[in-house]
Amino acid sequence: MATPAQPALRSSGNASARRQFDRIATVLLWSAALFIVALLALFIGYLFYLGWSAISWHFLTGLPSEMEAGGGVGPQIYNSFYILFLTLAMTVPIALAAGIYVQEYAATGRFRDAVQFSAESLATVPSIVMGLFGLLVFVQTLHMGFSALAGAFTLTLLNLPALMRVSQEALAGVPNTYREASMGLGATKWQTIVRAVLPSAIGPMITGIVLISGRIFGETAALIYTAGTSVAYGKAAFSFNPMRPAETLAVHLWYAHTEALIPDVTKIGNGSALVLLIMVLIFNVVARVVGRQLSLRLTGKGT
Repeated sequence: MATPAQPALRSSGNASARRQFDRIATVLLWSAALFIVALLALFIGYLFYLGWSAISWHFLTGLPSEMEAGGGVGPQIYNSFYILFLTLAMTVPIALAAGIYVQEYAATGRFRDAVQFSAESLATVPSIVMGLFGLLVFVQTLHMGFSALAGAFTLTLLNLPALMRVSQEALAGVPNTYREASMGLGATKWQTIVRAVLPSAIGPMITGIVLISGRIFGETAALIYTAGTSVAYGKAAFSFNPMRPAETLAVHLWYAHTEALIPDVTKIGNGSALVLLIMVLIFNVVARVVGRQLSLRLTGKGT
């Protein structure tokens, strides 16, 4: 027959085991998080080590050279941001509108399922396949040629499904009580979406836009076949004309290490990789700061 002390001892032993397991799990989770941070720091440090010697004002603003050493990447940096903003200007409104429709308006049924299935299927299309599609449709059929606009259209098709799903999930994360409270005060459905739902979902949406922007910055395969592997000459390389060739920095990095004949190709490639990394990091930081400020202003709490 068990004495009253035995259950207490057993309970004490279980509590000790749980605390030990909790300490082990905490150490493992912290180790995983620190490993990610250390991996990023190592990656950034290695790229700085390889490419820092190539960074100069001439390199960041000068025109590229096809045969001689000492070329710059000014047009490629400009084209990277130019195509990014062209793509976001087309992708964000359409993706947001589609996400709002699917989450807030569409009734459960075949059409809603078809829209979600189409978005998920398009999101898995390899970028090189989308690049070939852009080559056939935008470059050749619509006679856009190798241009920034053809590249932006192709990247819009490539990133639209993913951003639509991100927008939908962000809206789905807003509690229904927000909608009920707004409509209970007499607001229409559209007013509820604009004034209550969207401000509450701005944080996850900004995160999705940042991730999509990073993908646009680093995209290569789709732009080789649509935006081209060259830039316009002289001042035309920095123009707002969307119909000119627009080699981006990521494409230039690929071209430098595979096709270029310039003597300092390794230096140019390493410098381009470092500049591309810095561009992505700066854009991520700025976008997250702006997103936090927007969330704070619209909802009263940061993200």
